[in-house]
Amino acid sequence: MSQIKLAPNASGTGIFTIDSPNSNTNRTLSLPDNTGTIITTGSTFAGTGPAFSAYQNTSQTSLTASTWTKVKLDAEEFDTANCFDSTTNYRFTPTVAGYYQIDGAVKSTTGASYNYYASGIYKNGSLFKQGSTFGITSANPCTTVSALIYFNGSTDYVELYVITGNSSTSVETGASVTYFQGFLARAT
Repeated sequence: MSQIKLAPNASGTGIFTIDSPNSNTNRTLSLPDNTGTIITTGSTFAGTGPAFSAYQNTSQTSLTASTWTKVKLDAEEFDTANCFDSTTNYRFTPTVAGYYQIDGAVKSTTGASYNYYASGIYKNGSLFKQGSTFGITSANPCTTVSALIYFNGSTDYVELYVITGNSSTSVETGASVTYFQGFLARAT
């Protein structure tokens, strides 16, 4: 017969309670044959970490050719931990350390021809990852970027940028075409 042994915490005075469900059905809790920490819904793990989806709602016109320009993501679909600034800096600064999946897309509204059009994720003010471009021969190409990025949970931040070879370009607005989003994939 197995036993449950509760080792007292030398500094703790709390009571450890295991409650059965409000049910007439027998339930079984099976633990793996190894040591470790049981994760609860109150734990900080990927399922409860920060997640956001922001997009450009107000037109951003006249990008400067050959210059990386921050995309002004001024609207949010969701921001589970209030870590995205959609009013001043247009950046994501998560408060939980870990690895985050970050994705972005920027679509152009104008321009007859492009020799390049690319998006980039800037981490802490510097280009971290550069994306690819689709429809470069069309009048309004779209560029996407994606990366798995480590954040320290306090000062690290990311922003979405765009660069183009056409100075008469504007960024198209709307949640389906110009967006920036991310979520905690694994806490540290």
